[in-house]
Amino acid sequence: MIGMQHIGEKFRENKIFVPDVLISAKAMKAAMELLKPYFQSGKVKHKGSIVLGTVTGDLHDIGKNIVSMVFEGGGWKVIDLGVDTSADKFINAINEFQPNAVGLSALLTTTMQNMETITHKIKEVHPEVKVLVGGAPLTNEFANRIGADIYSPDPQGALEYLNSMVA
Repeated sequence: MIGMQHIGEKFRENKIFVPDVLISAKAMKAAMELLKPYFQSGKVKHKGSIVLGTVTGDLHDIGKNIVSMVFEGGGWKVIDLGVDTSADKFINAINEFQPNAVGLSALLTTTMQNMETITHKIKEVHPEVKVLVGGAPLTNEFANRIGADIYSPDPQGALEYLNSMVA
């Protein structure tokens, strides 16, 4: 977990790049497989949980997968809904898992509109749920306009936001 935190910080500072993050995440995922029995035994507690998904119409998941691995490495339980995820699927996951937050990902400018629709629908049904948004074409201004609680240009910033929620 500490190692992935360092990787996230170096990525944010442009000291390492996506291939470095992917290699680190792959190593962390292999370690997590070994540690999974401890998480499931209840001896190790998660900080909380987050539902992640790439929004309707978008099939890109590399960024979401990196964020997922960073969150898991940071001690969070991740419920990954995959790609092309509708508002209803997000809302059903919120109802089922009662996460601390929901993370929406979009890579295409054409699917950013879907992110707005999904955010509004989540907030209508679950106004208490924090909505995090991320993706290459996004900006802080866009996140504010659609009613998201936070935009982060990198996984480490999003992880720090999650950690601040439970501090």
